[in-house]
Amino acid sequence: MAKKKKIKKTNDERILDQHHIEYEETVFNWLEEGYDALAEAQAAGIEAKSILKTIVLRTSEKETDHLVVCLPLEYELDLKLIAHELGEKQVHLADNKKLIKITGYVHGANTPIGISVRKGFPIYFDERIKKFEKISVSAGQVGRSVRLKQSDLIKLVNGKYLKVQE
Repeated sequence: MAKKKKIKKTNDERILDQHHIEYEETVFNWLEEGYDALAEAQAAGIEAKSILKTIVLRTSEKETDHLVVCLPLEYELDLKLIAHELGEKQVHLADNKKLIKITGYVHGANTPIGISVRKGFPIYFDERIKKFEKISVSAGQVGRSVRLKQSDLIKLVNGKYLKVQE
């Protein structure tokens, strides 16, 4: 009988374990599969708008000042609105080529869990996700996600809600 290969936990899953936060491991590859991945999630009973992407931004004041916004995959950001909501002159997308240096993660693997714990960046969530008891975020590896209670994640990362689009 063949042994079942055990999937090694990501560092971010270990962080959740250390904080006694329950979660489900999921495989969700938005980067390669796009809307097919969303359809697959919906077929599994997961509301597409409860699956979040993590966007790293910087303020206009200093290139070293970063923040994170998490919002449903299919939504867009309004950078002017976010700047206004935060009382900043401007916010900009962080340079994708420098993401690993900024956050420790490659594009597609950024997660509010590790970024909050390791970097201490402010974490904001699209206010439209308030209606979901459970949400999914990256587990710190491209194609891997964790699904957990929204309230547990907000508490862990000291998250705040933000209007990110009109």
